[in-house]
Amino acid sequence: MTRRKFVQILAKTGAVIVVGVSWLARQTYGGIASAPRRFVRALPVKKYPGSLKPLGDVFKQSKWSG
Repeated sequence: MTRRKFVQILAKTGAVIVVGVSWLARQTYGGIASAPRRFVRALPVKKYPGSLKPLGDVFKQSKWSG
């Protein structure tokens, strides 16, 4: 491998690393061109879809306890 070829490979590798790091920084920290993410608020549940039973004795063994 000649010195010229080595320097070309080194320059290409350096350029790829710089582009990759800048792309990751833009994705992670949000660059100037990135738009802010939308804030989505969850709607409150009006009514629980089912029946609720009162809490029984937690120390009593049930048939599903194994």
